[in-house]
Amino acid sequence: MSKSPVQLSDGLVKKTEKVLHLLEARQKENERLKTLVNQLKNRVEELESANEVLDDQYKNLRIARAVSGDNESNLALKLRINELVREIDKCIALLNR
Repeated sequence: MSKSPVQLSDGLVKKTEKVLHLLEARQKENERLKTLVNQLKNRVEELESANEVLDDQYKNLRIARAVSGDNESNLALKLRINELVREIDKCIALLNR
């Protein structure tokens, strides 16, 4: 038995509504995921910043220990001081541009 044009039209309308409903659901999910991605990016930036602070604190702790330590520690102190001087020189060079 073949379907009448009205039945075909009704079926088409139902399928179109279903597709539109699925599209709306996917768009909402997409927005939710975009928000989550942005939140995670912000968290990564926060953690990277905290990591840099901890790295600096660790280097400073090593320097502090080196000041009160043996020859090997003194070498680490000298290397860190040289690194800081190079960074300062770079900053001065950038300022002189």
